[in-house]
Amino acid sequence: MEIKQITTEHVDKFCKLIVDMYSHIENLEWFTPMPYDYDSVKNMIEKPRFFIIGVFEGDELCGVSSLDYKCGKLIGKIEFPENCNTDRLVEIGFNIVSSKHRGKGIMKQMVSYLLEKVKADGFEWVFSKAHKDNFASLKSLEKNGFKTFKQYQKPVRIDDFKQLSSQSFFSNVGKINAEKTLSKYNDNDAEIIVDYNILIKKVEG
Repeated sequence: MEIKQITTEHVDKFCKLIVDMYSHIENLEWFTPMPYDYDSVKNMIEKPRFFIIGVFEGDELCGVSSLDYKCGKLIGKIEFPENCNTDRLVEIGFNIVSSKHRGKGIMKQMVSYLLEKVKADGFEWVFSKAHKDNFASLKSLEKNGFKTFKQYQKPVRIDDFKQLSSQSFFSNVGKINAEKTLSKYNDNDAEIIVDYNILIKKVEG
């Protein structure tokens, strides 16, 4: 398998990977709803805010991960450790592995690759977030030396949640869990509150 930066030539494959994720997802709360149409994905790739990598087996895109240089806009919203210089902080963002290739350690490989990029870019700290019940993602981050230091509640628009979970490709298990989540809210509620763990790591020199 080869890891390389995602470019606009990979838009179609990236879109298919996102749809594959939602076709097999157990719980929509594990991922903030992300676009899967060509123009939106192309725009995301082109944003200087992100450095996106893909794991390829031949021409097949098996997984993607990213660095978010704006830290998901979390700086100022949560309190990082006192010794953490937020000017030298970066976030490892979404981690997606195709259903066909799960259980092969691909997420760990992607995170390891990005940690080398973080070091080369001169950052001192890196963090990531994962839903408190997404044990596979939490375990993979912990294997790369991340430690949970804070819980974070992120609001997600209910309309976005409903729109995505109603798509024909969305997994049946995901639909059931989406209905359970929505049942906790009233008709006049605008947002769902999603519970994440924030994990952080000091970059070794």
